[in-house]
Amino acid sequence: MKNILPRLLTVVVVLLAFVLGWFAWEHYTRAPWTRDARVRADVVTLSADVSGRIVSLGVQDNQHVEKGQTLLEIDPARYALAVEHAKRSVEVAKASLGQSQATITSSQVLLKQRESEERRRRSLRQGFAISGEEYEKSNTEVAVAQADLLRNQANLGLAQANVQLAVAALHQAELDLQRTRVLAPVSGYVTNLLTRQGDYAVAGGALLALVDSESFYVSGYFEETKLPRIEEGDRVRIELMSGERFGGTVQSIAFAITDRENAPGNRLLADVNPSYTWVKLAQRVPVRIAIDPDYAGIDRLRAGTTATVTVVEKRETKKSPATE
Repeated sequence: MKNILPRLLTVVVVLLAFVLGWFAWEHYTRAPWTRDARVRADVVTLSADVSGRIVSLGVQDNQHVEKGQTLLEIDPARYALAVEHAKRSVEVAKASLGQSQATITSSQVLLKQRESEERRRRSLRQGFAISGEEYEKSNTEVAVAQADLLRNQANLGLAQANVQLAVAALHQAELDLQRTRVLAPVSGYVTNLLTRQGDYAVAGGALLALVDSESFYVSGYFEETKLPRIEEGDRVRIELMSGERFGGTVQSIAFAITDRENAPGNRLLADVNPSYTWVKLAQRVPVRIAIDPDYAGIDRLRAGTTATVTVVEKRETKKSPATE
């Protein structure tokens, strides 16, 4: 009996170790959880559409701003003068158009007069009351009047085009003046503000970054061996490294990651690595997770912080008619 007890205890310990080892292997290699997760948010990089010196900077670093709020203003003096110049150009173009229209009216009246004279002289010529030379002169005067009318109509079309160009230039000048004020396209937080009042802004150059406060989500990088147990709609538990805990829902799973072993080589052929490593690590695939909107601390989240994500509840799937 004394010899059996140690052997039995040994067997129990071995079995227990085997069971614990199996559960540990299952947990770390198959269970849908990961410590490699990050809090993410959309970052809008703002730049100016026009160039000029910044005369007003209405925000501070890490300040929350509302959509449509003025962030900074570029010196509008030059663009205001451009608007006034464009307005005068429109007035000049419209005056030229009016003059062309008046010329058209005069040419039409003159043409009618020449055609009336030509018809009268034709009747007189049939009665041999005037010479053929005078009749030919009336025909020439009609042709000249018709040519003047056509030329004036062409000038009218050019004047109308000039008016349209002047109006378009005015709209462009007004748009440039309007865009001297840089507005927040979304509600969010100004971050890493390096721009200062007095700096010269170049059109298209980045001025500040704005973190969209409505776009926070968690990106979890799950090993490929765990993906079969993850589906869109699954409930997850999120724990930040700072200790906060909240829930979320699997929103989507990435369909591709970079294949480092398939870089394009010469003539765009696949450059396959001839060496093979015996130890192959599972690839990590990004999984996008939507944060529960009722989480009270969502305004305290910081993009880039580390989190642990665990899938805790599978999505309820509806039975198909064939299985009912």
